[in-house]
Amino acid sequence: MTRVDVVAVTHRGLVRGRNEDTLAVAGFLSGAFENEPVRLEVNTGRAVSFLVADGLGGHVEGFRASRLAAALLSDATPELHDEETIVAAVRGASDAVFAEMAHNPDWYGMGTTVVGLVLDGDRAFCLNVGDSRCYRVADDGSLEQLSIDDSPPLDPASGRRFTTIVTQTLGGTRQESIIHPHVSEHRVVPGDRFLLCSDGLTDYSEPEALPAALANPHADPVDSVNALLHAAFEGGGKDNVSIILLKVVEIGD
Repeated sequence: MTRVDVVAVTHRGLVRGRNEDTLAVAGFLSGAFENEPVRLEVNTGRAVSFLVADGLGGHVEGFRASRLAAALLSDATPELHDEETIVAAVRGASDAVFAEMAHNPDWYGMGTTVVGLVLDGDRAFCLNVGDSRCYRVADDGSLEQLSIDDSPPLDPASGRRFTTIVTQTLGGTRQESIIHPHVSEHRVVPGDRFLLCSDGLTDYSEPEALPAALANPHADPVDSVNALLHAAFEGGGKDNVSIILLKVVEIGD
């Protein structure tokens, strides 16, 4: 039996009128994690997924796109056991977003990013399209980015991004296109921590704020997630913010 300690939250931020993000945490969707961090323990003998989908802000029905993608990938988790199956599932989710647009012309342009971590025994698969991120968190809080940003590089002086351009998403264009999801496989041991988040956290937090919030692996993870939220709000909180912080406690046979 694999046991995972998880804290998750999604917040509309300090400026946006609505939240376009969707979380899927071991099958539970965003409604359980609105505004305040929620902690839960996941015990499972099979693959389990953790997903953040960031509906494109300013686009029609961004929330519909993010919720559809997160729900489809969450439902597909039992079949996600290698790069091929994960790429097929992410492309299928993108096809579903385009199909929604085809049936509802007023929704043309809706789209979403997605980042996810699929835990299957002692293996973890990171998947992403867009600029939402997944990190492995070291004991001292330092971060190893596992996802690959589909966006221009950060400004080297500030470590921040000064454009909202995303080079590929699920949906997001009027004409259907083939996406190329990023997938990587990693070995997992008990004690490993992972952070998944939308760009509402990384774009508005000072670079040193994230490692500082995660520096103590024995701290209450709810406090750590609240510190991450505070960092985004201190930076202006101009976007929706979604965070999943998880720790692998035990790995089953």
